[in-house]
Amino acid sequence: MSPNATPDERTADPSYPRAATEAHATDPLKNFTPVEQGRNLANKRRVQAAWQELTLAPLDKLDEAIAAVYAEGADFHGTHPVNDLAGRDAIRRGFLEPLRRALPDAERREGILAGGVYQGRELVACYGHYLGTFAQDWFGIPATQQILTARYCEAHELAEGRISRSYVFIDYLDLMRQAGYWPLAPSLGREGVWQHPMTNDGVLLCPQDEVRSRRSFELVMAMQTAMTWYGGGAPTRANLDDMVQRRFWHSWMMWYGPAGIGSTRGIDNYEQYHQVPFLVAFPDRGKLQEAGYSGHFIRIGDGDYAVTGGWGHLLATHTGVDWLGLAPTNRVVNMRVMDFYRCDTDAAGVTTLRENWVPIDIPHLLLQMGVDVFGRMRHQFRQTGAISAGDFLLREGR
Repeated sequence: MSPNATPDERTADPSYPRAATEAHATDPLKNFTPVEQGRNLANKRRVQAAWQELTLAPLDKLDEAIAAVYAEGADFHGTHPVNDLAGRDAIRRGFLEPLRRALPDAERREGILAGGVYQGRELVACYGHYLGTFAQDWFGIPATQQILTARYCEAHELAEGRISRSYVFIDYLDLMRQAGYWPLAPSLGREGVWQHPMTNDGVLLCPQDEVRSRRSFELVMAMQTAMTWYGGGAPTRANLDDMVQRRFWHSWMMWYGPAGIGSTRGIDNYEQYHQVPFLVAFPDRGKLQEAGYSGHFIRIGDGDYAVTGGWGHLLATHTGVDWLGLAPTNRVVNMRVMDFYRCDTDAAGVTTLRENWVPIDIPHLLLQMGVDVFGRMRHQFRQTGAISAGDFLLREGR
């Protein structure tokens, strides 16, 4: 079979795991939900405008801006150390004020804006960067007085015109890196700024073809189902081939990983620098769902893009060696993760996964393994206030 076979051809092939095929076909939570395009576009425009206002509103008007955007009893789930917040006041104090004070001239630059319906809930997903001057410490990360790019990945649930629940990933470990501090072993992948979609079409503010949206969604669901077909033990070539991952991905695929893991190019790079180390460390990942499975909060397809995410949805035992430079802890951990995918259809009509942006709450995962990266930073990086180059060069007494 061709490595660029269509999803139907993949699942019809005898080498494709039968149990994975049946799980994908029969799981109602992996079914695509069509959306009314006018409402979907209105939701996306609403969220985009709302977060621009939350980014730019004067601080003394922030309460008014939040009240216009969030429902009174809204839930907010942020990457560690924000974690779970309830209500507008907690969202302001626990997330927005620290962000706004750290980056007083912040600009919000969207790379992907997609929408859809999952389990009857109307959702909008965003990926992009905050760009600004790092003027004040952010959760103890020392301000540099220099440019900072803070990548964000979000999912927002809307009800009656307001956001009722948010999941917001900020890569705080990457902010530490930009501030000149690194609390872990060197990443196996390449650290740096994530690129926006190479097609520059990720902000979806025009109607999307339902057939294309469904195709993107079902390709991702089939790929994720195949990834669960891992029986544990060493991730040998044979075990990796059982996942048939190569049949889903473009040969030039880009995988943008979180700080601590880094980004990779091509399926060989992806296997060597993320998949194999991860499976060595967590060989039973995905096998412990019954012990506390909390489910996905988003699964949508919108044009050539698809978005999935789970908040503590993936349980695993850390039994393997040298993941992020750590010895095995034998602790059961849960993972907060999202995936943004861009699908690519070639001239022959074959669709593959070309780009994948993957925020993972690494500080929260490490905390469960006994490593507090914020504590390490406060202990080891005792900078109390950065000074500008001009202040340093013009200081009296030099």
